Amino acid sequence: MSRRSKFTVHLPSALAAFAVSLSVAAAHAEDESPARTLFKEGRALASAGKYAEACPKFEASLQLELGIGTQFNLADCWEHIGRTASAQKLFLGAAASAKAAGQLDREQVLRERAAALEPRISKLVIEVNDNSPRLTVKRDELPLDQEQWGKAVAVDAGKYEITAKAPGKQPWHRTVEVKAGAPVVSVEVPALEAAEPERAKPEAEPKPAKLPVPSGPAHDRGSHPTNYRAITLGGFGVIALAAGTVMGLGYKSYNDKAKDICPLNINCSQQQISDHDRYVEDARTDRAWMFVGLGVGTLSVAGAAALYLLDKPKSESAASVRAIPAIGRNEVGASVVGRF
Repeated sequence: MSRRSKFTVHLPSALAAFAVSLSVAAAHAEDESPARTLFKEGRALASAGKYAEACPKFEASLQLELGIGTQFNLADCWEHIGRTASAQKLFLGAAASAKAAGQLDREQVLRERAAALEPRISKLVIEVNDNSPRLTVKRDELPLDQEQWGKAVAVDAGKYEITAKAPGKQPWHRTVEVKAGAPVVSVEVPALEAAEPERAKPEAEPKPAKLPVPSGPAHDRGSHPTNYRAITLGGFGVIALAAGTVMGLGYKSYNDKAKDICPLNINCSQQQISDHDRYVEDARTDRAWMFVGLGVGTLSVAGAAALYLLDKPKSESAASVRAIPAIGRNEVGASVVGRF
């Protein structure tokens, strides 16, 4: 107890020495890597009091290179812009890194900074009154474990979208605002109402009867009989290309979701890790089916074009066709070009 009191008396000077040591170490680093450059830019902005501009610099630097100094400065920056819950979590993460590195003085300073934030941190309680076995509750896009239901969870000040979904039930959502300095904010998820049964679709009106086709020559001079084999194969190819495109969009969607989960890779929860692995697996599956669909569709369209061309009279003008798969950064699919 006496040791803690003695340390608390000299805490301001210890904090100042700690911050200065971090700044000097970064300023004299020989390796001018992109992470170091971003760190220096963040320090300059923070020194000028421009914390809203400094925080993104520290975040980008931390994504490139994990360092205790960068964690400290980012946590300090978040504290200045009101993200106290995130700042406390990062201070504790930096303290764990300092302990692993044997830097006990820095660990103590970081834990003191985290403890000092406790009275200013707001907490959100989500009470769930629905017992559906497959109920999913989210805070914004973050799924919440059942262990978190009914418990006060530290959050930054701001607005949060709370949603609840279950098979056979109507979805529920509510926006809750957590104001800075509010100790505890509660929101209650009610028992979800049963989904309304789908209404039967009205019967289609009868189609008018087709007029009989007069007998005799079916085609004028120069006309060409319908090539049903080419049409069937081409239709199958178009369906396969469409399926491949849908799978490609699914691959991109799952891949983006995996990247958005815990982007800083710091103190990720087990649920976030599980969600990341599941999205990666789904992305791989959709990517495999994307290539199957595009490959089969391309070959089918090309085969249909070949059947069509081989069955045309030689007197007709030459024709060419190409099916080109298209796979880009933000789009997937295929295009068919040609001359008939």
